[in-house]
Formats: sequence, C-alpha cells, structure tokens
Amino acid sequence: MRTTNSNAAEAAEIKGKKDPYTFWNTLVFLLKGIRSSDPKLLAFMIVEAVCTVVTPYLGMYLPKFGVDLVTEQADLKRAALLLGGITVIMAVSQMAGTMAQRAQTILQDRLRSHYRNRLFAKTLECDYEHVESAEWQKRYQEAREMSVNWGEWSGTTLMSQGAVKKFAAVFSFFLYGSIIAELKPWLLILLAGLSMLHFLALLRAKKHEVDRIVERSGIQHGRWYFRTKASDVNLGKDLRLYEMAGWIRGYFHHYRDAHFRLRQDVQNHFYQAALVKAATLFLRDGVAYLYFLWLACSGRITAGDFVLACSAVASFSTLVTQVSDSVGQMFQALPPLKRMRAYLDAADEPEPEPAAELPAKGTPVSVEFRDVTFAYDQKAPVLDHFSLKIRPGEKLALVGVNGAGKTTIIKLLCGFYHPAGGEILVNGTDVRNYKKEDLWQLIAPVFQEATILPFTIAENVSLQPDQETDHARVRECLETVGLWKKVQSLPSGMDTGMMRLEEDEGIMLSGGQKQKLLMARALYKDAPLLFFDEPTAALDPIAESETYEQFHQLSGDKTAVYISHRLASTRFCSRVVLLEKGQVKASGTHEELLKSCPAYAEMFRVQSRYYRKEEEAVL
Repeated sequence: MRTTNSNAAEAAEIKGKKDPYTFWNTLVFLLKGIRSSDPKLLAFMIVEAVCTVVTPYLGMYLPKFGVDLVTEQADLKRAALLLGGITVIMAVSQMAGTMAQRAQTILQDRLRSHYRNRLFAKTLECDYEHVESAEWQKRYQEAREMSVNWGEWSGTTLMSQGAVKKFAAVFSFFLYGSIIAELKPWLLILLAGLSMLHFLALLRAKKHEVDRIVERSGIQHGRWYFRTKASDVNLGKDLRLYEMAGWIRGYFHHYRDAHFRLRQDVQNHFYQAALVKAATLFLRDGVAYLYFLWLACSGRITAGDFVLACSAVASFSTLVTQVSDSVGQMFQALPPLKRMRAYLDAADEPEPEPAAELPAKGTPVSVEFRDVTFAYDQKAPVLDHFSLKIRPGEKLALVGVNGAGKTTIIKLLCGFYHPAGGEILVNGTDVRNYKKEDLWQLIAPVFQEATILPFTIAENVSLQPDQETDHARVRECLETVGLWKKVQSLPSGMDTGMMRLEEDEGIMLSGGQKQKLLMARALYKDAPLLFFDEPTAALDPIAESETYEQFHQLSGDKTAVYISHRLASTRFCSRVVLLEKGQVKASGTHEELLKSCPAYAEMFRVQSRYYRKEEEAVL
C-alpha cells in the first residue's frame, strides 16, 4: 500500500513547487510546434473558429428578419432576396468550417508526428545515464503515450482543439454581447456575472481533477500491474504452487477501491459545479426572457427584436458551456504536455568548449583512473578511490566477482557517467574535455548483452548502411571470430536479413553466435582501445578460450581490456587486476597472482576444473 501514499506525496510535492510550465507558456509552446510542423494548421484553426461563430450568428437573424417581414408585410421579392442571401452566406460559412475542420484533422497528425520526432530524437541523443534510468523510461512512455499517441485524446490535440473553441467563444462573446448590450448594457453585465459563477465552479472542478492526475496515474498503474499478473505465464506456476492468488487479489482490490474513491472525489466536484450551473441558468435566462417579454408587450421592441434577443441569450448560454468545455479541455491536456516538455527540456552534460583533440589515428592510447569515486543514485560507492593506469598497447584483464565495479569502469571511461570524485584520463586528457562523439571514436566495446538490429549481417557488423559498408573487411572480421562458415551457409550470405522484422527469411542466431557477431563489430570499428565486457558469457569454456586467443592475436598494438569474472582471458594478458568492492585488490601477471594472491588462486583453481572437464569430455 505504500505506492498509493507515495503517489499522493509526489502529487503534494509537485503542487507545492512553482510550476515552470504554466498554462499560457504551454499554449505558446504548442503554437510554436504548430508553426514548425505546418503553419497551415494555425490558419485552418482560425478559419474553423470564425466559421463556428459566424454560422450560428447569422442563423439568429433569420427568424428576426422573417418575423419583421411578415409583421411589416414587406415585399415578397425583397424578403426572398434578404433571407436567401443570409442562407447562402450561412451555407458557405458552414461548408468552409467543415472543410477547415477536415483539414485540421489531417494536419493534427502532422503535429503529433512533429512531437513524436522530437521525443525520438531526444531519446537517441540524450546522455546515457538518462537511458539507463527507470524513472527516465517512465517519463518517456508517459510523454509519448499521453501527449501524442492517443489520437483525438492526445494532449496536443486536446490543447489545440481547446484553443480553437476558446477563440471562438471569445469572438462569440463580443457578437452576442453586442446584441444584448444594445438593448440594455446592465443586462449583459448581469448575464456575464451569473455565468462567471458557473465558470468558476467548473474551473475549480477541473483544477481539482488535474491535481489528482499524478495520484490517479500511480493507482491506475497498480491496477494494471496486478490485473496483468493474473494471466502472466511466468508467474502462473508460482501463483498456484505457492497459493498467491489471495495475496495478489488483495492488492488488486486495494488499487481498485482507491481508484473508485478518487473517481468519486473528482465527480463530487463536478456535481457541485452542475448544481451551480442549474441555479445560474434559472436566474440568468429567466430574468432575461421575462425582461424581453416585458419590452415586447409594452411596445418598446419589435417582435423580430424579441426573437433576436431571446436567440442571443440562448446562444450566450451555449457560449458559456463552450468556454467551460474549452478551458476544461485545455486543462485536461496540460498534464501530459507538461510531461512532454519536461522530457524534452531535460538537461544533458554540456560539450566542452574548446574540445581536446583526439590522438593521431593508429596511436595506441593510455588510460588512467586517478582516485575515482562513483555511486549510482546516492547508494554505496561502486568505485571507492579507485586508481588504475593502463599503458598504451597493454593487454589488461580486469577480473572479480559480480558487483566489483568492472562494467562501471567502462561506463565512466565512455563518458556515460561522471565520477563524484577523481578524474579519468585518456592520453593525459580528462575525458570530460573531449566531445563525446570524439571520445567514442577511440573505443570499440563488446558488451555481454547482444544488441542485434533488423538489418543484414554485414550492416550489423559495420553499423553502417550497405552502400557504406566494406564487405571485404566484414568478411575478415567474421572469419577472425569464427562465424564466417555459419554466414556462408545462409541463403544470402552476409546480406541475409536478421530478426524477421521486415523479411520473412530473416534469421535468428544463437546466443554464442550473437556474441561472436558483436566481437566482429568491435574489430570492424578499428578503434585504438578495445573493451570486452563479459563478451563470451554465452560460449562454452573451450570456445571462450579460443575466442580470447583470437582476439589477443588480432589486437596487435591496440590497448585491450578484458573484463570478466571468468579467467579464460588472463593467460593472454600482460597484466591482471583483481577488483574487490570497487578497489584494486591485487595486480600482476597471471603467474604472479597465482603465487601472491590467495583469492585469485582460488578463483582460478575452481574455474580451471571446469575447463579441464570440458577438455576431457571433448577427448
């Protein structure tokens, strides 16, 4: 039950802070987006708003002129021309409004596409620490789903449509108000004042609904989570064997009841607004109609003017509803648009000015971690005053148990994160002084996770379009890692598509084959610094040892760092560093550590048994 409370606390915290995304600057933000996506959308919005007002406004004069012409016994030809002219203008206005609305619907898709592109670009280009953050992923999904993905219910559509309605309502106010004010100015003030009571009551209800959105989002997520768990295949066995059904059902009912209470709370505010509306409607329209009836009966206005005045009051009532709806619609759109803006405005690490120059191509690089301390999300340090020098062209093995900080070293070196203390140097220059794109040119990593894209095998190795890929080099790299025979056996060789996303013939590689492909990718990049982060986790011990030997031969004068909790790489490296709790526990050659470091010797003794068993099985 802590989830609901935390969401309520989050809502209170948000409410207490000064909001950087106000209603008006969000509207300006949307108008700028409209201008960037297609300026014609704004023009069609204005046309629709004008036609929405003009058509019913002219419609009010038809009964007035009709009554006046009848009572005055006007010439039939004159009457037909007058009424026919108004009808034609109304028809043209109606048609123009309909066409503008249709065009606006089409252009709304362009507007949503514009913001989708901005969200996509932000996700591709933002700092890696955002991508790895669960909170950031949640914000991205909320920004995308609520702002642009829900079609006519998306935040961008609701806000723009609300703006159209609000513009039309303001325009209508002056038109209808002029008719009423012409009879009695004080009557317009009375009608506007009474209408304001309903408007303020409805605005209060809408603001209350918006204030509860953060809390409602958490509750809805909880309902969805436990509802989906009932049909979760992976959980299904445990749910039954451990008799978890009652427990899960209890949580689901908790979130269901919390959702019901929240809905009731919001609906109560709208019910109060509806009561205010009914009361103001009775007073406002009743007073106006009685007054106009008195004027007509006493001969102060004509029958046509009476009809016109009553129509103006009825239209004024509709106007109040439109204003309320438009404001409500815009307030409904505000939270998702705030989320989108917050996501787009999230600050990244600024690029250094001026940036340091890269080492000359082909020059081996040195790396130094100097008294580096780092922790994730204010937790215990992963690296604690960590220092390590990697010489140019050195073959270094970083070993240790899981959680020792091995992968974190790569992330820091790549500039994905920055240390809380200390500095990281590449050829004597702090990595923060390089532009990220320049720094990444120096590093060719192979990670444990197999990132395969729905392109051809050759494109997956080069990570470039086919026309820019050196196919001869791709083959060389595939041969080096022992994957060429497999690729040769495929229908289209290295031009075979992968993952069956666009091609029915796309192939799926095994885990070990995927790792080999990733290693071929690193070789193809031809960077001076090679990092291998558990690259052989999916391989058997013998294949792992052979792969490391191949890499050792190919790395040549490049600086190569092998990171693993398995020790197959250590005998090929000039130095081995044992990490423990974010610090260097021991450093030396494989043979030296076997003699001087009991922890390393024990790790190697335990693992070597499996290598020997595998060798004996092969024999």
